[in-house]
Order: sequence, then C-alpha cells, then structure tokens
Amino acid sequence: MGEAIAWTSFGTALREAGRAGEAIDAHTRARALYQTAGVHHSEAFAWNNLGIALREAGRAGEAIDAHTRARDLFQAAGDRPREALAWNNLGLSLEVAGRVGEAVEVHTRARDLFQAAGDRHREARAWHGLGIALRRAGRVVEAVEGYGRALEGYREFEDWYGAGQVLHNLALIHKDAGRSAEARTCWLQAADAYTRAGDTAKADQARTWAEEQQEPPPTPPLTP
Repeated sequence: MGEAIAWTSFGTALREAGRAGEAIDAHTRARALYQTAGVHHSEAFAWNNLGIALREAGRAGEAIDAHTRARDLFQAAGDRPREALAWNNLGLSLEVAGRVGEAVEVHTRARDLFQAAGDRHREARAWHGLGIALRRAGRVVEAVEGYGRALEGYREFEDWYGAGQVLHNLALIHKDAGRSAEARTCWLQAADAYTRAGDTAKADQARTWAEEQQEPPPTPPLTP
C-alpha cells in the first residue's frame, strides 16, 4: 500500500510537469499494486488518475475505458461523490474522442450526482463540461446557460481560474455569432479573473483577444 501511494504521488507530479507518458506508467503501477492488495476503492482512484494521464497523452479511447472502470468501482463502493467525479472525467474524454452526444449525457449525470451530494464547486465543473459538450453538439443556447451556471459556481468559491476559462468560452460563442462587443467584454472579464488567479500569461492573452475585437473605425464619406 505504501508503495502504491508513492507511485500515485509520483504519477501526479509527472502529469503536472507535463510528462504524461511517464505518468501513465506510474499510475499503471499504482493500479496494479492496489489490485494486488485488494483495495478496490484505492484502485478506483488509480483508474481515474490513469484516465486523466491517458487523455492528456492523446489516448482518449483508453481514457474512456479507464474512467469507466473507475466509475464502476466507485459505484460498487457506494461512493457517490467520487462516482460523480469519474462521470465528469469520462465526459471530458468522450468530448476529446468526438462523442459529444454521449458526453452531454455523461456530464448531465455528473451534475446531478454533485447536486445530490451538495458539492457546489464540482457541480460548477460539471456545468462547465456540459456547456462545452453542448456547444460542440451545436446546442449553443443551452451551452450559454450551462456556462452561466458554471460561472456562478466558480465565482461563489472564488475559483478565478475556472471563471476565466468559462468567460473565454463565452467570448468564443459571441465571436462566432459576430457579436464583437460582447466577446470583447467577456475576454476583458476573463483577463481580470486570470489576474486574480495569478496567471498573468493567460490574462495578457485574453486582453490581446479583447483588443482584436475592437470595432474598425467608420469609413469616411467620399468627398465630391
């Protein structure tokens, strides 16, 4: 068990360092050790961690399988909050795989479970994932509603990085619809959120995108 915990921590550190391939190996090792020890709840965490690393490595199909295994194990253990987390991660992997219809259903399930558990912060994350899936499915009006609910939750918990991401996604919807002024406003708000989160690079990028939405000056009339 101690060795499994160490491999888990090592895998998380590798993934956060951008070394997803090595993180996959570490989380696979942790999963095998938990299986050997017969600790299924910890094995579920290992499957979930493995799924995240697989998705970040571009192996979405395998990530879907890993999150499905995690979901089933958490479900069998009666751990509804962790089951909801696995559902949400499964939805993200389905989106990457282009299976947006399934992703909408899965994020909806995650949202409902987080609501039932009273976990409003993670509920906001589920709303965000649902908004992304809905937009990719062409259901833009519903996507805007999902983003709005996510933004409320992120602001409530002062998750400024999450708020910045949602505002960026809202800006993209306005930009695609030709609403330059609204897109600019969202990107400026995203810049403020990223600044609060301490991510100056993303804040600067959001301001750059905002400036690109400036209305061009009117064409002067022709002189006779």
